[in-house]
Amino acid sequence: MTEAEIIDTIAAFRAAALRAVKAGADGIQLHAAHGYLINQFLSPYFNRRRDAWGGSAENRFRLLGEIVSAIREAIPRGFPLLVKLNACDYTPQQGITPPLAAEYARQLAGLGIDGIEVSCGSTLYSPLSTCRGAAPTEELAKGLGLGKRLLLKYMLKKTAGRFRFVEGYNLDAARMIKEAAGAVPVIVVGGMRSVAAMTAAIESGCADFIALSRPFINDPFLVKRIKSGEIDRVSCSNCNLCLAAIALNRPVSCARPKKWPES
Repeated sequence: MTEAEIIDTIAAFRAAALRAVKAGADGIQLHAAHGYLINQFLSPYFNRRRDAWGGSAENRFRLLGEIVSAIREAIPRGFPLLVKLNACDYTPQQGITPPLAAEYARQLAGLGIDGIEVSCGSTLYSPLSTCRGAAPTEELAKGLGLGKRLLLKYMLKKTAGRFRFVEGYNLDAARMIKEAAGAVPVIVVGGMRSVAAMTAAIESGCADFIALSRPFINDPFLVKRIKSGEIDRVSCSNCNLCLAAIALNRPVSCARPKKWPES
């Protein structure tokens, strides 16, 4: 990217934030994880620049810092602005690691961010580095051309076993980031499946909030059912077949739907 393109990108994020406010959103989260643009600027693996936008942790953080500042100046005072941050990139060579993520969290806290969601992984190298669980290779590859299909199968085969599902696989990193973030709320996502584990994560100080994704695809009444005491763990089996819908450009839904009670 040229300097002009970077400046245009910062302005585009600002404009998008204003559209979100106008549309009636309750808050904004900047996606700085999973191999997307902001994550690539933050990561030593992706960012090989030797100008003011790379070459050091301070310079790699500059794009995110400029975006946060631009949005803060534009949106109403008190409007929530959060960041989803990678704790580990899981790239072939070293990218973001928990200590570096903690340093970024410290800088975000200094900018007055309202929350940091801790995630991990890069879909550019393995889709399962972000979510873990089963690898429905054929289903994920169906909607791709031959070249991309072969590449995906190679990636999944090469990383098989590396990203096994373990409950709360971002908790250790979240603890480190929480210490750096100070009073800024930290949200942890990543395989939280039992109410006991969620409660322990909050009571131990690893995180202030728990984020879930696939479990809500499986059970839209999840929070209500946990609150009532009906269930003590989610029903999602981490089969990842819901992700295949994205690859096939279909509406995302659980591959093993149940008949849920009316809300």
